[in-house]
Amino acid sequence: MIHYYFGSGKGKTSAAVGACVRAVGNGLRCAVVQFLKNGSSGEVEPLCSLGVDIFSCRFEGVRFFSRMSGDEQADVIRTHNENLRRVLSGGYQMLILDELGDAADKQAVDPELIQAVLSLPQTEIIVTGHKRSEQFMRCADYITEFCCIAHPYQNGQKARKGFEF
Repeated sequence: MIHYYFGSGKGKTSAAVGACVRAVGNGLRCAVVQFLKNGSSGEVEPLCSLGVDIFSCRFEGVRFFSRMSGDEQADVIRTHNENLRRVLSGGYQMLILDELGDAADKQAVDPELIQAVLSLPQTEIIVTGHKRSEQFMRCADYITEFCCIAHPYQNGQKARKGFEF
């Protein structure tokens, strides 16, 4: 089945990670593919210690895709596509495609690879993203919208290590 978690609210990745921990705890083989993230977020190391395969981009610092140079964007796109090819043949029972909605919206991943991954048999897939995407709405079995009512970021508070990343 496919889960689609989207919206402006906090907790999409956390919900996906929680589902992944539950799956690993029940003996399932799991992977997380992070899109538009550099692999430095706080959930990476604990998930690796549980045997979850993590695939992300490696770039310096926390940066928005739109602020990268053309060469940097091309490297990120290439890495996203390579990561999707890896999970296609990985035999995973659960895949977390974290921020795939945003990567697809920014055309930072091959749409054919997205379709191939979403068509994997006997694989539970969780897609996260900020914007509502009809592409993911059409194929999802579970759809959850996260709505931000209030967030310290709105008052100038920067993201805090251990809480927001």
